[in-house]
Amino acid sequence: MKKVGIITYHHYYNYGTVLQAYALQKAIELAGDYSSEIIDYRAAEEKKLTKSQLLGIRIKRIAIYLKEWRRIWRLKRYGSILSEKNTKFDEFFNNELKVCSDVYYSYSDLRNNAPLYDVYVTGSDQTWSPKIGLIPAMFLQFAPKGKKRVAYAPSIGVSNLTGEEKTRMDSWIQGYSSVSCREKGGVALLQSFLKNQKVQLVVDPTLLLTQKNWDEIAINPKIEKPYILCYFIGHRSYYREYARHLSIQQNMPLFFIPVSWVDLINDNDFVKDAGPKEFLGLIKNASLVLTDSFHGTIFSINYHKDFYSFLKVEGGSKAMDNSRITDILTRFNLSDRLIDEGISLAYSPVDYTLVSPLIEKELAESWAYLKESLS
Repeated sequence: MKKVGIITYHHYYNYGTVLQAYALQKAIELAGDYSSEIIDYRAAEEKKLTKSQLLGIRIKRIAIYLKEWRRIWRLKRYGSILSEKNTKFDEFFNNELKVCSDVYYSYSDLRNNAPLYDVYVTGSDQTWSPKIGLIPAMFLQFAPKGKKRVAYAPSIGVSNLTGEEKTRMDSWIQGYSSVSCREKGGVALLQSFLKNQKVQLVVDPTLLLTQKNWDEIAINPKIEKPYILCYFIGHRSYYREYARHLSIQQNMPLFFIPVSWVDLINDNDFVKDAGPKEFLGLIKNASLVLTDSFHGTIFSINYHKDFYSFLKVEGGSKAMDNSRITDILTRFNLSDRLIDEGISLAYSPVDYTLVSPLIEKELAESWAYLKESLS
């Protein structure tokens, strides 16, 4: 049995981050005679600020605090709602993810004490995003020489790179035996660096698992009536107005998974303690899902739900946080499920008879890539 080490973002209180890590680990084990571990790299947690440093930062931000007093006031009043889910995330980290025994809080520690595997895999999410930062660990620069390196569905999220970013990415991806990407634009960008190797377009790992796979861990909500689920990460008002409109039109209540401070108001019904398993159950049982999240969109598609997706940030469909959603909707002939600001909304169900063949085709290609790259 080959041992596979996965590096990806996994230790965050974010549904998509945690579930994509779980999905890739599960998919690798379903792909053949493999055992896998997630490399517990948490460099983002390395820096701890002293009280005096925190005070200095707050003094410098006084102007920002005055400008954003409404957000700060609402977070202070209702902010505890956002953390009620954290215990269930911790349980998921401990019980559902197979993680290596060592925790690495710095790249130097990881490089000097690298865990040993037969194959090293860079996972999905924004592992290769310049906006997050091009991090050598996410390009497996710590892996021992001669070991197989595979990239499964990293997201880049930009169409152009700076000169320094091009130099780093070009150098760091040359050691991979197999490279894939989650978006078409990312495939084209990576292909410009790899002249003698095909870069494969693949689906997000959460789509590699079936509804039945996800049902094994999903926890159904205690909501007895039909409902519209709102999972909004961004802060824009236009899609919240659509949500209110649809609630009246469809005569269904709105239930919010609280993430954005904008939704922290008394009038909203919150599912405050939803961990990753409850998140799955909420989407599975919703009559309609409204989201500005990539993974909110992906899980809606996987569960064949009626849904609408929205543009999380201004700047149109090509803006980084928007392009991931528009890419997948275009590929699956679901562009009509994207609602931009100013577009009138006439509710209609999703016809999955037209969508499913496109998904099945990409799933077959993605599974073939995963199996071949690991073998």
